Amino acid sequence: MGFTAAIIGGFSGTSIHLMTNAMRKVPLSRSPWNHVGGFIFGAWVGSKYHSVEKSLVEDINQIRADKGMPPIVGSNAWIRYSAEE
Repeated sequence: MGFTAAIIGGFSGTSIHLMTNAMRKVPLSRSPWNHVGGFIFGAWVGSKYHSVEKSLVEDINQIRADKGMPPIVGSNAWIRYSAEE
């Protein structure tokens, strides 16, 4: 899933640059190095998404455990970051 998130993030970064060029009514291929930069930045953001999501779920479950509440319902099933059972 990390590779898929990186590719989706990369295409999103490139698409954002293309959209800004379209809104400014300049040629879409203007500043092609920004297409590459947008792809790299978007791929980096996409790859970091999993670690951020994992840390947020762990923090929420820790707060719930401190309050004596059970973890988020199904957090071990829909987020695949927990240890194997």
